[in-house]
Amino acid sequence: MLNVLKYNNNAKKIFIDDYSLLRIAHINELQNESLEYLDGFVIDTDNRGHAREIIVQIRTRDDVQTGLLPIFVNALYPLPKNILMHTDGMVTIDMIGTCIQRIDAIQKRIQQLQVPVNTSYQEFLHYKLLAYCFTRNQTITPVASRQSLIGYEFPFMSLLFKPEEAISLLQSFEKLTTQKMVSFTLKDYIHICKSCSGNYINFRESCPKCDSIDIKAHDMVHHFVCAHVAPEKDFKTDEGLECPKCDKQLRHIGIDYDKPSTIYSCNSCNHEFQNSNMKALCIDCETEHELDELLEKTIGNYSITKKGEDFIRNANKSSREMHQECIGNLSVPVFKILLRQEIERVKATNGHSHFVKIHIKNEQLQLLNSTVKNSLAREIHSIIKSYLTDADMLATQSYDRHYLLLPDTRQHQLERLENIQYNLTKLLSDNLKENTHMVEVTYEKIEAEKELHQYIT
Repeated sequence: MLNVLKYNNNAKKIFIDDYSLLRIAHINELQNESLEYLDGFVIDTDNRGHAREIIVQIRTRDDVQTGLLPIFVNALYPLPKNILMHTDGMVTIDMIGTCIQRIDAIQKRIQQLQVPVNTSYQEFLHYKLLAYCFTRNQTITPVASRQSLIGYEFPFMSLLFKPEEAISLLQSFEKLTTQKMVSFTLKDYIHICKSCSGNYINFRESCPKCDSIDIKAHDMVHHFVCAHVAPEKDFKTDEGLECPKCDKQLRHIGIDYDKPSTIYSCNSCNHEFQNSNMKALCIDCETEHELDELLEKTIGNYSITKKGEDFIRNANKSSREMHQECIGNLSVPVFKILLRQEIERVKATNGHSHFVKIHIKNEQLQLLNSTVKNSLAREIHSIIKSYLTDADMLATQSYDRHYLLLPDTRQHQLERLENIQYNLTKLLSDNLKENTHMVEVTYEKIEAEKELHQYIT
């Protein structure tokens, strides 16, 4: 097939077959264009700031179809990988016809999208993530980046979140993985600060007695002849090494002596020790951690599944079903019956189960009308239920008070409660003017000795 290439110098447009692409060097050039009638863009600048602004402006549009249009970079202006990753690659203007198959494939997949209506912000965000995976028909692979709070950026996805919301990005992927909308392949583990979620961590050895990092390592010396073992500094003289026990010269390592181990000395408290402590200092907020206090997150590749593809092709039907599922949680009386049965089961089996209370404290919520409260309750249910297993149970006493029953759940499996608390707090922050939002999540292990009224009245 012959690709006919035409230029329109005034509008900076390229016409190839039935497609039109806009060459753009600055974000202002988007303002006077009807973007919904374009088929793609070519970034025509070597200014990194301008290029990123153009990409963000296009990719974050509420008009999903336009935001997913192909974006190429003029090969005359090679841009860094943290910008190129959000585009569909580089192209030589005179050879742009070679990209026609790529443009055509993306356009055909965009036409299959059914954009949801009357959906929550979070569900719409998840839809956009899935839509990008679908239209590109390829695995989303993270790229290492020092500009990212967590040390990695994701193509397209990272543009939809503020830099400080990198953890929310990972949690969105986790939710989609739990819902089996995408599949996950592990690439890396990251360890982040418990205070600011930053990944810029400095690991330092310290004294186990006074926690000072002013320590020095010394080789231990073992003298073969007299079997004396001491730090190397005790053997040092002006002439070399001399045993402080038998006064003999140590000339050849492996013949006169060896160095079997290392010992540390603290310059602050003079304590000597063989094993130092390891501390982790967050460079961003200067919080110091024990190693086990760092939060571990998984980084990996994501591919859309058959279920995910079906969802974005039937988004409105799926969205209604998801809303109905969120509304249809247990009533408190039914929840009490199940909780009583779980207490009896724990008595008989010595099982591990937990009862959880979620209390949202915010005076501004009292002023909302019933319609808004119901909408908020659906959002809350959606967030909570995304972290529950099929065996878990949710009940709502009021729009601001919720209960969970987590059967056969051990202490180390409760990390998801932190995710629930974080996302509920963010939901309130995004939708209410008041800056302080108290989301209180408390839990206790179900004990055989306790009665029902000690958990819920």
